[in-house]
Amino acid sequence: MRLLEGVVVAHLTPFDAQGRVDHGALKEYMKFLIAKGVHGIFACGTTAEAQILSLEERKKVLETIVSANEGKMTIVAHCGTVNFEDTCELIEHARSLGVDGAGVVTPFYYSYTQEELYHYYASLARKFEDFPLYLYNIPSLTGNNLSASTVARLGQEFPNIVGIKDSSGSFNTISEYILSSPGEFRVIVGCDRLFLSVLIFGAHGSVTGPGGVFPEPFLDVWQAFQKREYTRAQILQRKLIAISKALGEGASLATLKAALAMRGFGGGFMRFPLQALSSSEVEKLREKLKVVLEETGYSI
Repeated sequence: MRLLEGVVVAHLTPFDAQGRVDHGALKEYMKFLIAKGVHGIFACGTTAEAQILSLEERKKVLETIVSANEGKMTIVAHCGTVNFEDTCELIEHARSLGVDGAGVVTPFYYSYTQEELYHYYASLARKFEDFPLYLYNIPSLTGNNLSASTVARLGQEFPNIVGIKDSSGSFNTISEYILSSPGEFRVIVGCDRLFLSVLIFGAHGSVTGPGGVFPEPFLDVWQAFQKREYTRAQILQRKLIAISKALGEGASLATLKAALAMRGFGGGFMRFPLQALSSSEVEKLREKLKVVLEETGYSI
């Protein structure tokens, strides 16, 4: 099994006009990401609208991704749900497909103590002891934050808990995860603005939604960092931020979907009750992207 590293894309899910998953467009989208050199896929996460897909739809999306990938990119399937048994069902399915691991967001809606969160993940680790698991912290959406001490405890006690995807946007939180976790524990960050900063501090990569539309600047920053071209990496990071800002920094899935349609994948459709951008909003986005892409030297 391969561990997450480098530029990992939190993919979008193309839908047709009736709101059904467009598996044909999803396959072509995966081929596009492979051709660009993306290192990994965080499948069925927040950006994929997975929490408003059925369990069967999530399984089929993952199956399409695995089929289209042909072993090229590292694949971690996000399997978190509000219900423990549903989460276990999705992990079991992911394991059966031979993916490289499963990510699990903190249970949400209700507020949980750190001890409750510890036992939740400990139970998963014991149940799937032969399968790599990644914690997933996104407190702005779940209302539950994983403390550094809880993360370190889980990483130290369970060898199959191999990392965390953190989307808190807090450098302090990320740095505490890095400082307190075991040496091989993977810290992957879901905040575009911090990409270069956290790499320098010891993170292993980024899981990005905007990078699922424009992976090029993320790959350029990663490559410059790997070559220790730090001044060049700083310049590229500024370009990355400019493009991410033009896309709403991942806060609007409809914006990402519209931009992805401009790149030739899907029609910008959302899963109900989410709404696609209006035609006037799409044109404003097109003009904004035209300006920022000209300024940064990238293109559609």
